[in-house]
Amino acid sequence: MQSTYFHTEIKNGIEYLIIENEVATCRISLFGGHVLSFIPKRDNRDRLWVSPLAFLNGERPIRGGVPVCWPWFSDDHGQEKGELPAHGFLRTQHWAVKQTDSTETLSKVVLIPGTTKGKGFEFDASVELIVEVGESLTMTLVTENTGDVPFSFNCALHTYFDVENIKDVELKGLYGEYKDKLSDWEILNTPTAYIIEGEVDRIHLEAIPSVVIERDQSDYIAIESSQHDSLVVWNPWQGAATMSDMDAFSYKQMVCVETAITQGKQLLPGEKCAMRQKVS
Repeated sequence: MQSTYFHTEIKNGIEYLIIENEVATCRISLFGGHVLSFIPKRDNRDRLWVSPLAFLNGERPIRGGVPVCWPWFSDDHGQEKGELPAHGFLRTQHWAVKQTDSTETLSKVVLIPGTTKGKGFEFDASVELIVEVGESLTMTLVTENTGDVPFSFNCALHTYFDVENIKDVELKGLYGEYKDKLSDWEILNTPTAYIIEGEVDRIHLEAIPSVVIERDQSDYIAIESSQHDSLVVWNPWQGAATMSDMDAFSYKQMVCVETAITQGKQLLPGEKCAMRQKVS
């Protein structure tokens, strides 16, 4: 694909879609339907983080950017851990470009996975990832029940945000209760001053509409979410050293704030859910 605003390239067996207009650039791996980079030209600073040790050969999910988790989140698939792939099976599929459209300041692409059926989910469904690149990055994950029976699913836009130093970061706008994976899923209250000082793996159980990541005193990332039921906050801290696709100190440059459905969303035949995350 070659046009004014869109072009593709292939590297190490992965096809990438590059979007560039007058206000921003964006890079998407069609392996996984995976947004890897969003750089507004007003400051030329990437909002997203990709691990320098990420596998970029199509053999494993990519660490960083915005992995698409569907039709379950983490290992919440009703079977023993390891029986099915964590976060579902869409992030290891090749996605196709269904539609593109662009003006000078807003470019849109619609991506679709090769299949939405796999072990653990045999229902009739369609999925689209709509990516809009302008002054902000908007990603909409649309799930439709195309069958004759209801089904339930979970999903997430598992976004890794780029920060210079995690010790300078404060999250603002989170509230309510969260489930703490590190404390055997104990239900705890959101801290008033939300800073990251160690490993964090939390599912905030509110449809919080907006969160701000203060990267330092003069810089921030704004996140707006809709049609979700949770926000997930994750940083592996020194646990990064045990991961083959992260180096021991890369936890200092990233934090995940994930727009998610983790409490189960039921769709009746013909119904749709359009979960959206906007990053500015």
